[in-house]
Amino acid sequence: MALSKGLLYGMGNPLLDMTAVVDEDYLKKYDLQPNNAILADDKHRSIYDELLNENYNVSYSPGGATQNTIRVAQWYLKEENATSFVGCIGQDTFGEKLKACMKKEGIRTNYLVDPKVPTGVCAVLITGGNRSLVTRLDAANEYKHTHLSHPLSGP
Repeated sequence: MALSKGLLYGMGNPLLDMTAVVDEDYLKKYDLQPNNAILADDKHRSIYDELLNENYNVSYSPGGATQNTIRVAQWYLKEENATSFVGCIGQDTFGEKLKACMKKEGIRTNYLVDPKVPTGVCAVLITGGNRSLVTRLDAANEYKHTHLSHPLSGP
């Protein structure tokens, strides 16, 4: 039985998760604690470019609670474009990576793209058995309700 496209719809704060193994000194450099989750301060803003541009083996995946819920549903339904997601991203490299990840997972998206604000990202820093999350919301906080009248991308 074919499922309707966009059968399950999610709207939330889209983030690009950047997962990398780092050492304890890296956490200390940014005054971070193991097994903690924080919103980034100004002192943390360089983490994301550092992970992107230096010799870290970074894996990228869509993040944010609603977007992750949609990903699980899409995986379970196993029919391309059965799920859809709406949120706001920036017009930047991280936004392009996020769109590509969602497309690869078969999820229809309709991101509002804000050229003035960077895409929200979450640094997922792994040290041993610990995970420290440092989130920069940025464009994820800039969604405008007027965007709801735009059609979803995908077939």
